[in-house]
Order: sequence, then C-alpha cells, then structure tokens
Amino acid sequence: MSTTTVQAGATAPAAGPTGRPAQLLAEIRRQRGRWNATRTVRLYRRITDLPDTRLRAVARGDLRDLATWGHLALHDQPSNRYYTLRKDVRP
Repeated sequence: MSTTTVQAGATAPAAGPTGRPAQLLAEIRRQRGRWNATRTVRLYRRITDLPDTRLRAVARGDLRDLATWGHLALHDQPSNRYYTLRKDVRP
C-alpha cells in the first residue's frame, strides 16, 4: 500500500481516506458548515454500528485525522472546537 506523509508521524492512503472517515468526508462535502464531535456522533449513530460508549472518541479521532490529512480546517476557539472543509482542497 502506498502512503504519503502529510505531517510528522501521520500518514494517509495516497488515494484518500477510506471506510468510515471517507463516509464522514463525503457527508461534510455534501452538507458543508461547521462539524464538531456532536454533529459527527449524530451521523455515526445512523451509519455505523459502533457502541454509544465509543462514538464520541471515534468521531473526535476521525475529525482530527481528516484535518491532519489536509481535508478539514480546525477552528479552535475557547469552548468551541469545530472543523470546516478546506477551501483549497478539491474533492
């Protein structure tokens, strides 16, 4: 499998994310707007069979990974962390 290093220690498949993160990215592209862990958990309740005890951690991790791979921009304000689709990245 070919990988491309995006940030120190982080790698993403050369063809882009796959599986659940790819589904999340597709939904973010479709709906746009601000995405945080709460909004992502609502999506994951519909599209995955993850137990509720894992949903929030998985949602945070997937958002963080998509940002690390360059698909999302992090907006980190006091008590308000959210992600948006990066404008300089093509689908």
